[in-house]
Amino acid sequence: MSAPRNVAVTGATGFVGGYLLRALAAAGFQVRALTRRPQAAQDNVAWVQGALEDEAALAALIEGADAVIHCAGAIKARSRDAFFDINAGGTRRLAGIAAAQVKPPRFILVSSIAAREPQLSSYAASKRAAEQVLRAFAPRLPTLILRPPAVYGAGDMETLRIFQMAERGWLVAPSGGGKISLVHADDVGRVLAEAVAAETVPAQPVEFDDGKPGGYAWAEIAAAAGAALGKTPKVVRLPAPVLYAVGAAGSLFSQVTGRASVLGFEKMREFLHPDWVAAGVSPEGFKPLWNIEKGFADAVAWYRSRGLLKSNP
Repeated sequence: MSAPRNVAVTGATGFVGGYLLRALAAAGFQVRALTRRPQAAQDNVAWVQGALEDEAALAALIEGADAVIHCAGAIKARSRDAFFDINAGGTRRLAGIAAAQVKPPRFILVSSIAAREPQLSSYAASKRAAEQVLRAFAPRLPTLILRPPAVYGAGDMETLRIFQMAERGWLVAPSGGGKISLVHADDVGRVLAEAVAAETVPAQPVEFDDGKPGGYAWAEIAAAAGAALGKTPKVVRLPAPVLYAVGAAGSLFSQVTGRASVLGFEKMREFLHPDWVAAGVSPEGFKPLWNIEKGFADAVAWYRSRGLLKSNP
């Protein structure tokens, strides 16, 4: 493909999106980014107000783009239908408009390693469905599917729970063990920016991580979190029935309050799965800059600077 200059982005206002915008700016791209609410002016970024349900806004977002990075999606929702409407339905609308362009742009979908196991949860199934939706537009639309594992970094409010537990001296883990890959959000941003102009585009989904062979055991994650905090947390291993009970309580709370929750019954099924280790070929030319020690220290410093962690260095 000719050298791309213009990139359309969804999910730019989210956690990973902020890192992505910085990576695209550093690479010299001009960005058009979708937003539900007015945003402050930002160099190299033109904001398009709208949502994934608004086809007119999506058309304005994509017009003239050399590449589209679809980063928006739901990690929590009140129902299975809601997950599918946002993750699969949003992809279908965006890809359909992209494919209809005179010169269709490269379409990069930010999926999830959870899509490997769609039977575990509505979230995982909706991510797999989004991948299948995108494949249906080939070969008209050149596509690339990236599956990051657990993403963390300064600004992430989901992995904050890990550090809050470690700060109290313990970290909950499944009694059966298991391994998980991690990747810092800054590395995710760079992978996506580099994928815009990559010479080769694999046909199959690409998984990537921070380069740790075999991923991390929960004891390793606890030790790294403790080192960043100056603590020595204990790993508290809970059997599956106890974790499922916690998840069921979370799901019930969500139904009663009408508020979507990450810590539901299905999320516990994901938590208990023993293998979330990235596999296969890494993205072209990708070399992670963040290991767990550096990344956790960076995250802890950010949380402390905002009063989200109480302990002092």
